[in-house]
Amino acid sequence: MSQPSVDSTPQKKRSGSRSSATNFASDCTDQRSSRMDDARKEREYRRFYCDDIARCALPKNSTLRDLVDKRATDISSNLEAILKKRSQDPATPALMRQAINKCCEWLRGELISKNSSRYEKVIYPAHAALIRCIADHLDPEPAAAGSTDEAKRVLLPYASDLKPTGSDERIRIDGALHSCANASSSDNKLRPEYRDIVLVAEAKWYREQDEAYAQLIRYTRQVYANQPNRRFAWGVTICATLVRVVLFENDRMVSSKDMDVTTSTGIAAYVKFIVSLCFCEEHQLGYDPSMTWCSENKYWIIKCPGRTPDNDDEQSATYYARDLVFVADHLFGRHTRGFYASADPELVDQPDTFIKDAWPHAERGSEDTSRNELAILQDIVQQLEKRGIDTKGYVRPVRGGTVRLDDNHDDDTDIVLDPVVGDIEAAHPRMGTIAENDETNASTLPAELAAGRGKDDEACAIDDSSRVEVIPYRVHRRLALKPIGKPLYALSSPYELIIVLADAMTAHSKILNLCGYLHRDISTNNILAIEVDGRVRGVLIDFDCAIKVGSQRRVRAERTGTPSFMSINNLRNSSVERSELDDWESLLYVVCWLGVHGVSEEEQSSYQAFIEGKYKTDKDFKPPLYAWECGTFEEVARAKKENLED
Repeated sequence: MSQPSVDSTPQKKRSGSRSSATNFASDCTDQRSSRMDDARKEREYRRFYCDDIARCALPKNSTLRDLVDKRATDISSNLEAILKKRSQDPATPALMRQAINKCCEWLRGELISKNSSRYEKVIYPAHAALIRCIADHLDPEPAAAGSTDEAKRVLLPYASDLKPTGSDERIRIDGALHSCANASSSDNKLRPEYRDIVLVAEAKWYREQDEAYAQLIRYTRQVYANQPNRRFAWGVTICATLVRVVLFENDRMVSSKDMDVTTSTGIAAYVKFIVSLCFCEEHQLGYDPSMTWCSENKYWIIKCPGRTPDNDDEQSATYYARDLVFVADHLFGRHTRGFYASADPELVDQPDTFIKDAWPHAERGSEDTSRNELAILQDIVQQLEKRGIDTKGYVRPVRGGTVRLDDNHDDDTDIVLDPVVGDIEAAHPRMGTIAENDETNASTLPAELAAGRGKDDEACAIDDSSRVEVIPYRVHRRLALKPIGKPLYALSSPYELIIVLADAMTAHSKILNLCGYLHRDISTNNILAIEVDGRVRGVLIDFDCAIKVGSQRRVRAERTGTPSFMSINNLRNSSVERSELDDWESLLYVVCWLGVHGVSEEEQSSYQAFIEGKYKTDKDFKPPLYAWECGTFEEVARAKKENLED
């Protein structure tokens, strides 16, 4: 069997890192409960259904699809005999024989009745035995070189439900699958590592499907945080004998119907899904083929689209990056990631370029560039240079555009859900306005959900539409930017902070007055420090939310920004037109935020230690400014107003 096309993702910064302003309390003792609460909210507002969501894993090639049907049918129709043969094989370890016997009982519905009080611990070994037998049957012996009927990979279970490495929560998962070259590969791992997990499996009892979804959301979030090349993710829930396949895309979790493994139809459907994952292309597993990890040199190889300020050709350029700077540590949203990179692999440790990778919203088939960050940045630099203004203190695009999966396909939402987009839309008619729909009323939803986005979306979202799309359309874009900046916590003194903030807002005013763009997302993440001519300067980044304004320098009311730093009028989505005053109010909240949590890493660590100490003596303690990120838009607005009046 050929080597797997997906190289192991190296261990990266854990979710909850300081790169995200919304994770200031991620190391506190209430982290688990708050994340579980978030997962339950996400489950309620993002869960959609599609009976055939597993079709997204079917190979695109018709010959391979026919082969998947053949191999899956062969396995499912002879499953009892396959399991029995493996169990009776003298070479099969005793523990594996026990697991196979449990699997047979599970498939007959007997395991659950015998172990109703210990279902999670008994279901996973049974499920793992099933997956292992599928892998063995797909790869009973080394395939002939060049064989056209070999799988691209096999999926194997981890040895047990241990705590995966790479998580800042240190919690157990019920099960997970990883990819290997073949069933006997030395790559087979005993302990789960989030950087290698292809799919998380969560086991519950019959009546606990909702809780299984919430747990799956919580664990899959860690997969995103540890895998920078992750585009979307698969998951599985196992409630007694009922299995459901779940696909997580940027805005929704789409679940299949129940597959009852005690029935021939149910087990056939699930086996076909697993076999599909073994034959499909890398991008159908959820990985980005334009971003790969070089194990030998220990750096990322990143293809950046070829559109440059001087050339509209589509020839991509290759960059090399040692580490991830910004982590996509939320399951839903833009999944913004950032790398310090170099176009020369020999200079990978002396990077001079920032690679930004994200999934912003877009209009299907539209050529409008008013929300295209690359076009906005190119226009800003050109206009400033025409006026003779030095652009060293401004972010400049080197190249960028839409990431392509291959020569014929741009990477977007429709590619991810290609076979089932119509089915999902038919099952879930357009939802009307947020205010009209009782289940998504903006006054009761958490702030990030009411805007139809994920927490890392910085609210740059779809709230300008009077209707909510069933599946909001996003495109996968990547930009190469200069200069490289350092986050605010890298500053050494309050004096440097004042200089950086002043420079950033001076640039904000010039961009508005001379170029006609309003930024609309001032936050701690979007102001960086750079060095120009030997001194510290500030630079304003992330123009995903920026918009062209008229001579009045105002735009119609539209909720945009990062909730913790949004103006009160913005949070309340008032009818007052948005202007630069909203951005200046956001700067005030940036200063307040840094004043409470600290600027330098040392100050932030001291603050974290203080919070930890308070939680130990008072379980009901809430950190200062806690209300700025928790609750609905109205609750955040009310908290800010009260803080300002105190």
